[in-house]
Amino acid sequence: DVKDIQSAKGMNTPPPGVGEVFAAAMVLLSNLVSHVPVQKSGKVKAKDMEWGPAKKILLGNIPGFIEDLKGVKVVVDESRLPLVNREEIQQFLDLDFFTPEIIKTKNPAAGGLCSFVINIITYYDIVVTVEPKRIALKEANDQLAEAQAKLKLVNDHVANLEAKLAKLTSEFNGANAEKSAAVNAVNKGNTKLDLAQRLISALATEGERWAVTVEQMNFNRDLLTGDVLLASAFISYVGPFTKEFREDLIQNYFAATLKKDFKTAVGEEGVPPISDSAEVTAILSTDAEIA
Repeated sequence: DVKDIQSAKGMNTPPPGVGEVFAAAMVLLSNLVSHVPVQKSGKVKAKDMEWGPAKKILLGNIPGFIEDLKGVKVVVDESRLPLVNREEIQQFLDLDFFTPEIIKTKNPAAGGLCSFVINIITYYDIVVTVEPKRIALKEANDQLAEAQAKLKLVNDHVANLEAKLAKLTSEFNGANAEKSAAVNAVNKGNTKLDLAQRLISALATEGERWAVTVEQMNFNRDLLTGDVLLASAFISYVGPFTKEFREDLIQNYFAATLKKDFKTAVGEEGVPPISDSAEVTAILSTDAEIA
């Protein structure tokens, strides 16, 4: 409060403890404002912290003094409060009477100023402790964001590769299916080809047999006239006789007579139209019936 501070300014000799509060305020503002003199070491001279010089330096411009105090927090937030200020002010904080409750009984303005000094130093200590952690947290978050960005790129690349792999796998399976179908078709073709070749071979063999059969049938056709006459004579005349007599009649009389007559008919160069064997059984029945 400006009025309270003005009342403090009017004191020639402050109550015990009040001077130390304003001295602490001077140390707090040292190296921050130009009107607070400091040594090369950055420390405030002891004589400047006495009530007379301190009152002149700090309370010569009370509104400016209040604004300077308000600016200390910004300085702390920006980590610009010199370490020497913090070290030098500790001597006041260690004093038993340096508490707002005690100082307020001496002077209200000094009590408020004491509370401000204690609070701003407490705040500074917290900021100094927390700031490295805050910086470390920011760095960790930045690293995490960078790692997540890289992870996203890797995941996108993996997803792209998996999509390509799925496509290639599908194409490969399709190609295998086509290959299997082609192999099956080839196998079926080979089977059909083998069957066809076997059929051709069988037909070729059968053709030879048919050719022989046709040739034999053509030959038998030429013998048909004599064989039919012989078979007719057998059926008509020799049925009642015994087997030996029938065979004698067929071989020595009927077949011999027919062969002789046919030979006379066709001449020496011709072929008699009758079988040489004169087997009536073969003429009148098939092989299956004989069997």
